[in-house]
Amino acid sequence: MSLALGTSAVSAQDAFEVEGKRGSITPYLWGLSVDGDASVGPITTSVDIPFSDIFDKLNFALMVEGEYWNGRWGLLGNLLHSNLETSRSGLLSTTTDIRMTMLGAAVAYRFGPFENANNRTVFDAYAGLRHTKLDVRLTTGLGATASRDVNFTDPVIGGRLITELGPKSRFVIGGDIGGFGVGSDFSWQAIGIYARDISLGQTPATLFLGYRALGQDYTTGGTIPLTIDAIYHGPVIALSFAF
Repeated sequence: MSLALGTSAVSAQDAFEVEGKRGSITPYLWGLSVDGDASVGPITTSVDIPFSDIFDKLNFALMVEGEYWNGRWGLLGNLLHSNLETSRSGLLSTTTDIRMTMLGAAVAYRFGPFENANNRTVFDAYAGLRHTKLDVRLTTGLGATASRDVNFTDPVIGGRLITELGPKSRFVIGGDIGGFGVGSDFSWQAIGIYARDISLGQTPATLFLGYRALGQDYTTGGTIPLTIDAIYHGPVIALSFAF
């Protein structure tokens, strides 16, 4: 969960463990829709990339998350890169190009497992940092262009709840908030994931299907001021491998 920090759930044998050393690596594919506003210098536009444009414009984010646990304490890491482009037609046509890279790391602590006759549940709380690199370019139909690239780092706090649904499946819900004026003005994210343990030949793995949303509100001044207030959201699919 970092854009998500630590939101992935480790694979079957480790999902509810509180003892020993264990870890996982989880590559994600995130199909992005975007809603918001962007302003670079004198140019301001709304950013609207609907879900129907995901395949047409190849608006995908590639993300890899990793976890390492020793007892109840864990380290969570996340890397994400996306390249988004959208155009507005009409009298004031504008093309928006947003390149975004995020790198997050956090320390986590596990509570539980809490057990009843039907299932087990654990809660992981975490705190860390999420670094964002943004490159935003706006181009009007009249040929005017304004661009700005920035780097900022948000402190983040969050958590996730992992609930057992059956012998080989579970549900993960989590999120975090950050920024607080240190990096961005405010940022947040939320994710819901269904996890199912599978086998790829002789290799055990966990398949994740779900939905993720990330919001960022960031403003900076200078010669070319930049403001972006956007929500990135869409379905995610992932495979997790334990080690």
